[in-house]
Amino acid sequence: MQIAVLSDLHLGRKDKLDQFYRNPGAEGKLENLFEYLESHVDKIILLGDVFETLRGKGFTNREKELKDILKCYPKITQKILEDPKYVLLQGNHDTISGPVLNAREALKIKDNGVTMCFFHGHQVDPKVADFWTRHFEKTGVWLGGWLERAGFDITKKGNIESRYKALNGLWKKGLFEEAATAYGKEMGGDIIITGHSHHPMKEEIDGALFLNSGTRVAGRQDLVILDTSAKEYEVYKEFDSNPQN
Repeated sequence: MQIAVLSDLHLGRKDKLDQFYRNPGAEGKLENLFEYLESHVDKIILLGDVFETLRGKGFTNREKELKDILKCYPKITQKILEDPKYVLLQGNHDTISGPVLNAREALKIKDNGVTMCFFHGHQVDPKVADFWTRHFEKTGVWLGGWLERAGFDITKKGNIESRYKALNGLWKKGLFEEAATAYGKEMGGDIIITGHSHHPMKEEIDGALFLNSGTRVAGRQDLVILDTSAKEYEVYKEFDSNPQN
């Protein structure tokens, strides 16, 4: 089995808050990538925070925010919702995709002698894992959206720094990666795959293999490919496909 894993697209309303939309050509590249993957892998797992539902004008109406975002990306939405090759999981920025789109909390696949556990990662992040920190984070993201509407581009610097560290291999394992690995091992996983941190990474941790699928915002094109037949499990940065090849 071959599995592609992407996460953290943070698709929005195609306005100035939509970090994905603000990168020229990102939508076309993603559509081309999906077409390429559809003919080259068995499953395409979207590992949470596919949609940015926390930055709407209203603080609580996240279902409407999600539905408006889906209308802005009709081709991508159709693939995700209608093609059985796609599996959608929920993240902390699009938890509403669970009740609205039947997105899963986690996924476990056993194939060719290995068990792979997939989850977004917010479940073990101390910044958002419990009730109070989770709501504090959601409030901060929402307020940040209003600051950007007022002209303060507060996420641009962080995205540029994150991309630089990703391309230069500067992200190192820490408490999040160790906690995610322990959580995946409790699920029975030999290989644990998360998103959430935007830090593409492959590390052996406590007898298990941990991979992070990175992000697709800020011009990033991170991706994980799992090939259980060849026993190859790789993280790719700046993965861009040409369907003609």
